[in-house]
Amino acid sequence: MNIQDVILGFLYDEPMSGYDIKQMMENSVSYFFDASFGAIYPALRKMEKEGLVEKQIIQQDGKPNKNLFVITESGKEQFQTYLNSPINPTITRSDILIRIFFGRFTTKEKVMEWLLEERGKNQAMYDNLTRIANLYPNMEPNKRFTLEFGIRQAEMILGMVDEELIKLNNNKGD
Repeated sequence: MNIQDVILGFLYDEPMSGYDIKQMMENSVSYFFDASFGAIYPALRKMEKEGLVEKQIIQQDGKPNKNLFVITESGKEQFQTYLNSPINPTITRSDILIRIFFGRFTTKEKVMEWLLEERGKNQAMYDNLTRIANLYPNMEPNKRFTLEFGIRQAEMILGMVDEELIKLNNNKGD
């Protein structure tokens, strides 16, 4: 999976601007795939050069022109190739887990600080994902699965962080 595959997936349904793509990512897949505007726009330019998308310029009164990107047949073929390719192993990269792994080189208070920060981030993610789930009760089943995956993952992380905070609080002399 790369950013082009994700963009092609979003464009498969409808033409979008780079801004629209970023908004869709933030409101749907950001808990397992995220990209900045600094990654989206260069990818769109490259995809346009490769013939995977075409740019449509929309004239707007009193505003800059809007660039909409439309997936081409070649882009649809590439996206289908991606969907039919072997699934790559899931690699988890986590700053908090690396820090905790090496937590013996700092204080218990610092580890607790990290855990509380991580708890806050995961609570915000959980709240956002459950808000989305409540806003769209009739969501397409495949999208619902990924949303539920994110909700359960956030619940699991919250539970583990809370358990570790309790352990650290109970070991005050350590």
